[in-house]
Amino acid sequence: MTTSQAPPVRRVPVTEVPRAVPAAGPALPPGEPPRMRRSPAPRPRLPMDGPLRLVVSAALALIALAALCAAAVLGAVDVRGEVAELDTAVSQRAAVAAELRFALADLDAQRANSLVPGHSALHPDVEVGNRLLALITAQQRRAEVSDLLRRLGADPRQGDRVRSLLDALGRYDDAGARSSYVDETHSDRPAGVPPHAAVALSSEAADVLRNELLPVATALSQTYAQQAADRESAARRSASWSAALVGVFGVLALGLLLWWQRDLARRYQRVFNPALVAATVAALVVTVSGTLSFTAAASEVGAAGREGLRPWSQLAEARAVAADAAATQSRWLVHDAASAGFQRERFDALTRRLDVLLAPGTSTTAAERPAYQDVSTRYGHFRADDAKLRSLRAAGRLDEAVTVLTEVGRGQVAFDFWDFATTLDALADRQHAAFDRHTDRARSALAGWPAVPGAALAAAAVLVLLGVRPRLAEYR
Repeated sequence: MTTSQAPPVRRVPVTEVPRAVPAAGPALPPGEPPRMRRSPAPRPRLPMDGPLRLVVSAALALIALAALCAAAVLGAVDVRGEVAELDTAVSQRAAVAAELRFALADLDAQRANSLVPGHSALHPDVEVGNRLLALITAQQRRAEVSDLLRRLGADPRQGDRVRSLLDALGRYDDAGARSSYVDETHSDRPAGVPPHAAVALSSEAADVLRNELLPVATALSQTYAQQAADRESAARRSASWSAALVGVFGVLALGLLLWWQRDLARRYQRVFNPALVAATVAALVVTVSGTLSFTAAASEVGAAGREGLRPWSQLAEARAVAADAAATQSRWLVHDAASAGFQRERFDALTRRLDVLLAPGTSTTAAERPAYQDVSTRYGHFRADDAKLRSLRAAGRLDEAVTVLTEVGRGQVAFDFWDFATTLDALADRQHAAFDRHTDRARSALAGWPAVPGAALAAAAVLVLLGVRPRLAEYR
């Protein structure tokens, strides 16, 4: 009997079972397996605990104290040097040059006045005018000019100008001496009518003065005045910058010392470190006192320029212009009609300039205004005398005009100009004294500097080292 056998059943492994295709579409290709992100390798760090932290903190504290010390010490040296140079520029340069301008102009005025006196036209035996006063004053002014040029000659930077002044002064003296000699040979001449040759030589001397001496002296005075103004700005700027730097470095040093105190208290369970407390106090004192001192110095230097230097410079120029106007006035009286018109125009231009220079400035205080008013009143007397002189000259009353111009008394040019010039000198000296007072205060604001901050911060640095030493000893 034949037995039929069923075909063997093939078992499909599970892994070979086909997967059902999704109804939405064909099967997608298998994606790439996700990549694993590697964490960055840890960077090696220096351990900031223990002795290293103490050493780094101490070094930072010392650097901060050194920066504060440098700002205080170098700032003090710089500001004190700038104030000293400002004082030198004003007292030994600008003041001398301004005085030279006045002395030259007044020398010319006195030499011009010496040609005016003479004999009365109505009474030939009567001398009219005061020649002796003009000669004595001219001699004094000439000696002052020599001394002032000697003092200015100490500045090698202005040597060429000083030499040119000496050369021109020699020619001026020569023409003036010849004019006086010619005039003295006519001892019987009438007042106000010197010899024509004497007038010509006097005009030659005046041309040397106005075209060579006064322009160079004016340029020299303006140069020194500008140098003084530059020094004032530099000193004020230096003091302001020093105040800012001391304040900034002081705050940084104090912040670092206070942070270090807190860090030490947290890490070592100690409330205070006495040495660091003392160092912090020293830094605080230098910071506060330095900021206040430099700020006060900047304020005083600014006041020195505003209330002293600029008003004084204006009044010093007014003195020279006034003396030049007086010389022009004297020459007008003895010159001929053609030249007298030029002299009058020049006198009017100089007095208009004086009207501007004698006006009080915007920085003039209420206490100073009466002094300016006093100068203006006396200047008005001088102008009134000039008007009287003109009227007498126009009326042909020459003897009276000579008396008004050269005699000393109220209502006469010689006295009223002296009174006006003396009052103007006093006001200029007052402004110069204000300058000196403010510069002295600027120096006083930094009294003891830079020695005091240098010593205090050096002690603070030593205290920092003493303060960190016990903590370092704990790690041995």
